Amino acid sequence: MFRYLGTLLLGASLLAPVTLLAQDHDHHWSDNENTTWHQYLKEHHKKDHDWAKASKREQKDYWKWRDAHPDAH
Repeated sequence: MFRYLGTLLLGASLLAPVTLLAQDHDHHWSDNENTTWHQYLKEHHKKDHDWAKASKREQKDYWKWRDAHPDAH
């Protein structure tokens, strides 16, 4: 029984990073997205900067906002 439990836990731990990577790649960047990014910064009173210079946390917050406002801009 414990051998099966160990195997199950090991399998789950190996799949977790793959799942997280898939979530990060659900979004596709385009020229329209660049415009929306700058609008997001303006609406949130943040200093304007390029997406590439944004922190991972800031990018995550943007995608969260973007998912909640798919047709906002």
